[in-house]
Amino acid sequence: MNKVIKKFFRSLMYIVGIGAMTLVPDTWLWHIGVGEWPLPLAILWWIPSLLIILAEVGLQLGKFHRISVRVLFSLILFSVMPKVVFILFEFLMPWFFAILPALAVMGWFLYGFVEGWKRLEVKYVTYSSADLPPYFDGYKILHFTDLHLGTFPKGADFVRKVVERANAEGVEMMLFTGDLVNNAADEVEPYVEDLKKLHAPDGIFSVWGNHDYCEYNTNHSLSALRKNRRLLFQLQNEMGWHQLMNEHFTVSHGMASIEIIGVENAGQPPFTNRSNLKKAMKGVAKDAFKIVLTHDPHHWRREVQKTGVHLTLAGHTHAGQLKIGNFTPAHMAFKEWGGEYWLGRQLLYVSAGLGGSFPFRLGAWPEMTVITLKRDLG
Repeated sequence: MNKVIKKFFRSLMYIVGIGAMTLVPDTWLWHIGVGEWPLPLAILWWIPSLLIILAEVGLQLGKFHRISVRVLFSLILFSVMPKVVFILFEFLMPWFFAILPALAVMGWFLYGFVEGWKRLEVKYVTYSSADLPPYFDGYKILHFTDLHLGTFPKGADFVRKVVERANAEGVEMMLFTGDLVNNAADEVEPYVEDLKKLHAPDGIFSVWGNHDYCEYNTNHSLSALRKNRRLLFQLQNEMGWHQLMNEHFTVSHGMASIEIIGVENAGQPPFTNRSNLKKAMKGVAKDAFKIVLTHDPHHWRREVQKTGVHLTLAGHTHAGQLKIGNFTPAHMAFKEWGGEYWLGRQLLYVSAGLGGSFPFRLGAWPEMTVITLKRDLG
């Protein structure tokens, strides 16, 4: 019962917060002039805000997830943000000048919808450790995450571009940290042939993220959920990906080896937690060089770093899909939202990922990361 009450108040808090963020600028602009518009236009003024609140209610109730996400974020970007910019500039200049930066912001966001989500970047990171076996000195790993294949418009060649760029890096291993789909396993099917072409000599390993369990579509019955999960598992197998479902895999070369440890989604409310790190690490030697794959970066602070694991890879945050300087909305929900985070010699790397819940990226461009392992005896 306490969980139900907590969930209710958490949902209510989100709805109230979104409502306040939306209605405050609307109310301000109403009082300084919009209220004098002809009645039909004055009524239309409130429709975007109403849609934003309804979309948030839909998300909290688990209804119409894909539509709700796209309506919510599109209208925040194209309605709320320009209004806030206009209000700020209207304090400094006449309204007919203040509208120009508001329009500029809308144009900037439009770039994120049209081109930003295609602007693929590859980042390069070096991780050094005295525990790394000599054979693996200079070993290269490609980390990619959050493809969200159901987001991309039909006919887009972005996935093909990702595959070609990943293969061109010439790494020994590829690691995927979850959210291959948005709502259903069949979102993968148009891209299977492209993703089959990913190649790394020591294999491609993956874990599941919160979206991969296909729970956001409330039309799914329990049997449909199971069918979706079986299909997603089958499709990844068909692509040649080794799925680590709370288990580990030893990558060996002669007498040298490293451990790849993968957990199912280690979510915290409102996301479900299916991780079992203890089970995944069972049988792993204490002095082994260990890499953990986990979708949600909260897991690192909550559990992983206590195990002494050398390198942890995560995604999930998308870096908010919007980054202006050092500001990103992801920072409000995550202490570790993008890039490198260190605890002594332990490293967590959080990737901004490749896709998102809707096709938009601005500043937080889609990314893959090449990580070079170095043996450091210093």
